Amino acid sequence: MYAVIDSFRFALQAVLRMEAGLGAWPVILVDESLVKPAVVDCTLAAARAGVMRGLSVAQAIARCEDLAVRYCSAKAEAMASRVLFDCAYSLSPRVEESGLGLCAIGLAGVNRERLEFRCQEMVSELRRQGLRARMGIGATPDVALLVARESKGVLTVDCETSQSLEDFLDGLPIVAADPPDAVGAILEQWGIRSVGAFARLSRESVGRRLGMEGLAFWDRISGREERPLRISELPVIFEESLDFEYEIDVLEPLLFVIRRFLDQLCLRLRVAGKVAESLYLKAELADIRLEDGERVDAMEVSLKMPDPTYDADALFLLLAARLERLEMVAAVTGLTLKIDPIDRSDYQLGLFETSLKRPHRFTQTLSRIGGIVGSENVGRPRLEANGRPDGIRMERLPVVVSPMQGLGLKAAFGFALRRYRPALEAEVEMRERQPIWVRCAKAAGSVSDCRGPWVCSGQWWESGGWNRVEWDVELRAGGVYRLANEMGRWWVEGVYD
Repeated sequence: MYAVIDSFRFALQAVLRMEAGLGAWPVILVDESLVKPAVVDCTLAAARAGVMRGLSVAQAIARCEDLAVRYCSAKAEAMASRVLFDCAYSLSPRVEESGLGLCAIGLAGVNRERLEFRCQEMVSELRRQGLRARMGIGATPDVALLVARESKGVLTVDCETSQSLEDFLDGLPIVAADPPDAVGAILEQWGIRSVGAFARLSRESVGRRLGMEGLAFWDRISGREERPLRISELPVIFEESLDFEYEIDVLEPLLFVIRRFLDQLCLRLRVAGKVAESLYLKAELADIRLEDGERVDAMEVSLKMPDPTYDADALFLLLAARLERLEMVAAVTGLTLKIDPIDRSDYQLGLFETSLKRPHRFTQTLSRIGGIVGSENVGRPRLEANGRPDGIRMERLPVVVSPMQGLGLKAAFGFALRRYRPALEAEVEMRERQPIWVRCAKAAGSVSDCRGPWVCSGQWWESGGWNRVEWDVELRAGGVYRLANEMGRWWVEGVYD
């Protein structure tokens, strides 16, 4: 058995699904690749106004003043084709991309009891992603295609009984099977009006009278010859992009396109058994502006998930919360969204481990904070391993919190240093390479005793390297302080308790 998904008027649907509410308006689809660009499809509202295929753009606008003109988009069609393929792949891995808007599915090993219900779910999923489709189930891929074209949703022609197939073919006009022109003209002269009447002719007589062309047509519609499928592979790159026909300078239409991207990519993640670890969004800008002598032609946003997921709603809320805080410096002409996937692994918590109740809400809050202070300043501080004093890096917050094992503090010896945040700029006088007088916002006076210097340096080969000298000094007026000299400037970093 085979199933076929048929997304009719595919080129028009691929364009309409990228703009919210556009399908209810009078819209024409124009093919610019033709010698004379002409209307190749239109919406129902445009057809009611008298617009039809073959008209020029000027003729179509003359018939409907409120007409919206859109052009065939290879990228939009490729995106819609991937949606169709991913949805078909969720039913079975034996999927053939038969043509634009067509996918044939081999049903070997598929549960037959839930087959029709699962097909209904697939049609509903495609509708949620902006594609109207119908499905047919038959004995061969070609018969399943004929069934799909006669279906209003999901239609099955029972393959167990030949009578059911004959009844279906008898009720199917011969023109619905797209016969070759020469064969169709001959069948018209013979008085054959239905596919069933033609299929009941013997194969030998068809071959003698209609030749190889007629024989290939008979094999295709009779359901007696099963051809092998040309199996397509699931894409390994989780990325979608689209160039807009016009510039967009408001957030709402961008969010609509991003949601389409996420729905499509998350469907592919579910099929592949993976989850999204991070998101990367790139918005191409219309006009290039100069900032500090550099060319700025794109805006980029990246997000890491604390709890990897393929939930499109959760991912969209995170990305939308981040974009709301960004300023649009120019109109957007194109979008690219990429997901870094990882294998899905179900982790069982330990007896004393806890997890976030709503990890995606937590990440949404972090995204909003990152939009204000910068994503590099959001996370959990962790000491760097390079030995830089007070050096930290931000790491991603964990979703699972392990049970506390104790503070892990060793026995304390000596005084505790209470650091100033930030360090206080100071004036220092030196004699014989030792500090003798200090003044800062918290203290001032001559030095009665000091320890040091202690030299600390590292990563001198990088732009962020450091080279500093430290002293501990005791003032005559009281108090023990930590001094540091870095890049020729003095700082009081803290006071000892």
